[in-house]
Amino acid sequence: MADFEMRNVCKSFPGVKALDHANFNANRGDIVALLGENGAGKSTLIKTLCGEYRPDSGEIYFEGKKLNITSTKDAIEQKICAVYQELSLVPELTIAENLFLGFYETNAMHRVDYRKLEKKTIELFKKYELEPMDPRTKIKKLSLSQKQVLEILKALNRDGDIIIFDEATSALSEKNAKWLMDIIRRLAREKKVIIFISHRLDEIRALCNRVIVYRAGSDVADLKMGEADSDQLVSLMLGREIGGYYPVKENFTQNETVVVSMKNVNCGHLLRKINLDIRAGEILGVGGLAGQGQAELFQCLFGLMPYKGEIEIKGKLVKLNSTTKAMAEKIALIPEERGVQGIVLKQSIRENIVLPCLDKISKGLFLSKQKENEIVEKGMRVLSIKAESPETLTGTLSGGNQQKVVLAKEIATEPDIILMYDITRGVDVGTKKEMFNITKQFAKEGKAILFYSTDAEELVNICNSVIVMNNGTITGRLDKELISRENIIRVSVGEKAV
Repeated sequence: MADFEMRNVCKSFPGVKALDHANFNANRGDIVALLGENGAGKSTLIKTLCGEYRPDSGEIYFEGKKLNITSTKDAIEQKICAVYQELSLVPELTIAENLFLGFYETNAMHRVDYRKLEKKTIELFKKYELEPMDPRTKIKKLSLSQKQVLEILKALNRDGDIIIFDEATSALSEKNAKWLMDIIRRLAREKKVIIFISHRLDEIRALCNRVIVYRAGSDVADLKMGEADSDQLVSLMLGREIGGYYPVKENFTQNETVVVSMKNVNCGHLLRKINLDIRAGEILGVGGLAGQGQAELFQCLFGLMPYKGEIEIKGKLVKLNSTTKAMAEKIALIPEERGVQGIVLKQSIRENIVLPCLDKISKGLFLSKQKENEIVEKGMRVLSIKAESPETLTGTLSGGNQQKVVLAKEIATEPDIILMYDITRGVDVGTKKEMFNITKQFAKEGKAILFYSTDAEELVNICNSVIVMNNGTITGRLDKELISRENIIRVSVGEKAV
């Protein structure tokens, strides 16, 4: 019997059997990968373990004792904690307030002792070997990568015996991802049980000693790391053999039509002297170390940040001073944080998809149900969104299907320019392949695409050209045979491509 076991766990939602006699086991000191495509049941299993869902049946044991987990409080008290893919931080609260939320110490007047809270925050950063941030900084002022680090610290602060990392590296910079993997190894040496969820097989191979594969709500394989190669693992996840992961890369014949032209654009405190052209049918990649101005570049083009300089769309000088203006110029943005910026989780798939194009389906004060149905049906079909119906709440979908809803929502606006910001973050390999093919199809249709990814391999295999950013400027452009992971890194640190 393993130190930790989940046995025959079942959980159903209306129309969906999320877990079907699912099993999971691990010993203290294990780092076990939980692998499966989006919708395979991984998140439901984790939320059941953490008390967010009550299982319909099944049992959970730790060190021979049966656990009764009926709430998140129960899970925390039984030393189970998780880092979720979707952030749970409160934007209006400070770093210190978020890290100790629910565990504040009070003084004799029964008020929160903020001085002690801030001291403990600094000590927490030191304990986990991180450069300290100002404890009084509000969460809303931080980057996504910084928020993810705090989400991790918040979980580590609970000092659990069973710790789950659900796509915890997906929003981290390369440096912070390495930090987290070192911390996870340290926790394993301290005999914690580690459950690690990632769609990056290289991370799983580097970190985990076992892998349990889920498909359609059940465990289908339990392997020691090294017993299966990457193709085998992907086939186990999908239940079928998978062809080429990336679409065949065709030679891009440079189109003379420049769709987007930026000339000496400065934006905020970071973007400086940006000059670039994106042509019709081109997939232009954006590379470089995280936090070098990539997010600001996308926000600038979508009217979210004031700028100086000139931007031309199809040869016409425009002023992108609002998202409304950007959308009028047929620009669409697939944003960084889908659950906050891309979709409304409490609305249905239908409501989300038609949200940006209500003007297209309205007749005076009324909406055309026929046009609405056509747009929703097309979006769900083209993106292969897996759901019982268009009325399914978006928040109940898997991460991959939520991202597909974001894409469908933006496609509904019929854009000519698509800004794709890390669209495969936290998405399984099968869905990634679909998204790569869709991106390629958009390019064939003549759309101009700006494509940022934290995974350099995606830039190498998807893009026709790659610009590399460093400290808010474009430090180089790689074309054709010069596009490689090594050259992206070289140019990002000021060296020449070879």
